[in-house]
Amino acid sequence: MHRRVLGFLIALPILLFFAIWQADIKMDISAFFMAGDSAEERLVASNMQNGELSRRYLASIEQPASEESPVEFMREFRGELTRINGISRVWGDELTEQEILELLSFYLPYRYHLYTLQPETDVPGMFTAAALDARAEGIKQGLLSPEAQWVKRVLGEDPMFLISNWLHRFSGNTRKGHQFASLVIETEAAGLDTEKQQPVRQKIEDAFSRMNLKYGNRYKLEMTGVPLFAMAVQEQMVRDATLVSCISIVVMLLLFTLLFRSIWALVSVSLTLIAAATVATILTSLVFGYIHALTLALGTTLIGICIDYPIHTLVHAAGSGERATNAAKRIWPSLMLGAITTVVGYAALSFTGFPGMQQIALYAGVGILTSLLIARFILPCAIDQHARLMAPAFSFNVWLQITGKRKLKVPVIIMGVAVLLLGLPGMNWQDDLGELSPSLEKMDEKDQRIRSHMQSIEPGRFVLIHADTMEKALQTNEAVLGALQKVKVDGKLEAYYSVYPWLASQSLQQRNIRAFSEQLSSNSMTLWHEAMEKAGMRSSRLADPAIPDIAPLRLQDVAGSPAGRFIAGQHVTTDHESILTIWLGNHDANAVRSALSGMKQAEYVSQKDLINEMNAGYRNKAIEALSYGSILILLLLTLRYRSPATAIRAVAPAMLSTAIVLGCWGISGQPLGMLHLVGMLLAVSICVDYGIFFVENRAENIRLTYQAIVASALTTIAAFSCLGLAENPVLQILAWTIAPGVFLGFFLCPLLLQKTAPGCWQQIELSGFRAQGLSGLVLVHIAAFSLG
Repeated sequence: MHRRVLGFLIALPILLFFAIWQADIKMDISAFFMAGDSAEERLVASNMQNGELSRRYLASIEQPASEESPVEFMREFRGELTRINGISRVWGDELTEQEILELLSFYLPYRYHLYTLQPETDVPGMFTAAALDARAEGIKQGLLSPEAQWVKRVLGEDPMFLISNWLHRFSGNTRKGHQFASLVIETEAAGLDTEKQQPVRQKIEDAFSRMNLKYGNRYKLEMTGVPLFAMAVQEQMVRDATLVSCISIVVMLLLFTLLFRSIWALVSVSLTLIAAATVATILTSLVFGYIHALTLALGTTLIGICIDYPIHTLVHAAGSGERATNAAKRIWPSLMLGAITTVVGYAALSFTGFPGMQQIALYAGVGILTSLLIARFILPCAIDQHARLMAPAFSFNVWLQITGKRKLKVPVIIMGVAVLLLGLPGMNWQDDLGELSPSLEKMDEKDQRIRSHMQSIEPGRFVLIHADTMEKALQTNEAVLGALQKVKVDGKLEAYYSVYPWLASQSLQQRNIRAFSEQLSSNSMTLWHEAMEKAGMRSSRLADPAIPDIAPLRLQDVAGSPAGRFIAGQHVTTDHESILTIWLGNHDANAVRSALSGMKQAEYVSQKDLINEMNAGYRNKAIEALSYGSILILLLLTLRYRSPATAIRAVAPAMLSTAIVLGCWGISGQPLGMLHLVGMLLAVSICVDYGIFFVENRAENIRLTYQAIVASALTTIAAFSCLGLAENPVLQILAWTIAPGVFLGFFLCPLLLQKTAPGCWQQIELSGFRAQGLSGLVLVHIAAFSLG
């Protein structure tokens, strides 16, 4: 065994072990698709990846319609949940008595500070005789209610029961139901971290089963939330991977057996791809500190082009009659040029700003170069002794003979341009990443059903407030609340959840204190005592109202209090800005937008729209980057061949196949997105390689060269066609973009490219140049117009 082969076989397991050991694989899909440049985009990306809302399960417990609310069951179930490792907090729609007492204890001293959003009008209004009579009557009813004990405790410190105004604001969004009890279960791990969420979910379900058994199995648990959707997507990805892998293995075994009649050929190519993926994984992990699961999935798919290099080495070694090492050396310039042009195309993706594409560009580039080096320096040594046994069983000469007649060239070019022109009006670029999500209709229905039982925010749509300081942000927040309340009164907003009444700006707190200071006069106190006596209570038993001498409430005070969980995730402070969010219940988006018009520091944000805008930006950058990449590839080919005409000839099959695929997309009305561009890039890269191999014809045997092209094309088409069997839309898009493009590319190579004279440099007939060069320039301009 050659020492290079031996070294490779020893190094590969070591590299595999190192790749598995050091790879930190992330499953968080938002980290792959989102980064964000603006404050809004960064906040959305952060919320999707690590936000508290993304870490929550919403649990709905259904009970028999004849029963009262299962207070005891819920109390015990909450206790069980709080003891589960990985769960940070659990609470229900309705607070427990203990939670209410803790909140009252904290907020009683600030009852004046947080009394109202409009102190200049509301505070004087509460000291009219009618208002004081109503307040006294309310206190009387409280003392006669089941909550009389804690009402008495509050009156000792708050004789006018001002805290009731705060309680009213706090409970204003509460939705009450009878047949369903609800819980919010917040976990420590990110919602998209399925590895950590899976055991937490199982423990929640086990705890419910134990408790339900104790109570006679009377209750039914349903859950929704980001973690559950993430796990469902992962399960689908595992199913897809298993299905596609099994079918791909069978198809490739059959194909290699038919083509090469040799399992050794399959083993040689497979080891090359494994090595390429391993080295790519290691370097990507080292550069980024982690590797995303989608990078592994898409990147490994994209380096499928690597299969070209070992197959060309196999075919030329088997059919040239010379040693494998000499055959590999002969075709090396063509392979290297093809690899360089492909890497340039992928490198262009790294400048799109699309976070995942930066990883994929590095991963695919490293994989391609690794495969290229193995095909040149290691594979020939491994097959040198039995290369002739791997000769393809089919010659594929029929199509070469048919295309020898030049009458087909011009009609095919005209047809390709016509298909593109017909498809242009129907070309529909769509930036909705939701279209890439797996179909989870049953889970979507359950999610809507559970949220209808609870007080719940509408996921992904909120009001965003940003300012230089937290004080300014809080002041804007208070102005926004006034506008939102009007929308709610009009019936176009079900609920809203802000940091107020938990926290107010220093300015508002001081305005409240000032308003009360002006109203708490001896005359007002006389009216108050009269109102209490009229209600049948002895006012002498209560102290006169007095404003506590304490500092205004601050954000850090609330964050460390029992109320901290109510505003968690709604405030962000950096060195440059402060951001607040207001979560919204079901609402009319246009009504909310209209209410916020004129407020420069507040805006209505639709997470879906914002993500789609980001994706559109990525797509535009991708088109621009790919355009520059294409120009660079043409320049490289021009320098290589010292002829623009030859460079255009080399890319002609790729250009025409792209035009036809684009035209077919437009005719079909199929929505196109970022992944269609990625798939098209790979198809173009492969087809450019075919053009280079065909034009250069390093073996000086066009039949042998085309035999290698067809063999690699068939394996590539078979591999990508298998992806079309997956459920995941991402894999389907790649399958039905790449497979047709590659098929057209190898089909068009002999038809468009002139027969070459022996040697590297070709003599190009003027008529051929006119047909191909002119059509190439036309296609470049039309394709650029359609993509832009």
